[in-house]
Parts: sequence; structure tokens; C-alpha cells
Amino acid sequence: MSHPGPSAVAITLSESERAELVHRAKMPHRRSAEKARIILACADGMSNAAVARFVGVQAKTVGKWRRAFAADG
Repeated sequence: MSHPGPSAVAITLSESERAELVHRAKMPHRRSAEKARIILACADGMSNAAVARFVGVQAKTVGKWRRAFAADG
């Protein structure tokens, strides 16, 4: 019997935050673009596992950036 993990932190973006992240997602700096795509997908309501598959990273990486953004913006 498996136990569900903690719920993912909900991400809500203002229009200006979303615009900035969309801009960063298109940048050539892979890491900055990757983080932006992760946060945008999280804000769209995707689970950590789904975001991980979409972006091509580990689910723990998604959780890390989701929590960091929720705490610090």
C-alpha cells in the first residue's frame, strides 16, 4: 500500500510574473529557461511528475523549484 506524498505547493502568477517567465523560457541560457518552464507548468496546474516529463527533468527538481518559487517568488 503506497502513501501519498505531501501536496504540491500551488503556484499563482501575476500577469507581470507570467510575462517575465515566458520571456525567460525563450532565453538561450538553458538553466534559466528550464526553471521558467517549470514554474509556468506548475502555475498551469500540472503535477510535479507531469512537469518533470514535460521539461525533461527529475520530479525532485520540479519540487525544489516549485517550493523555492512559492517561498521567494
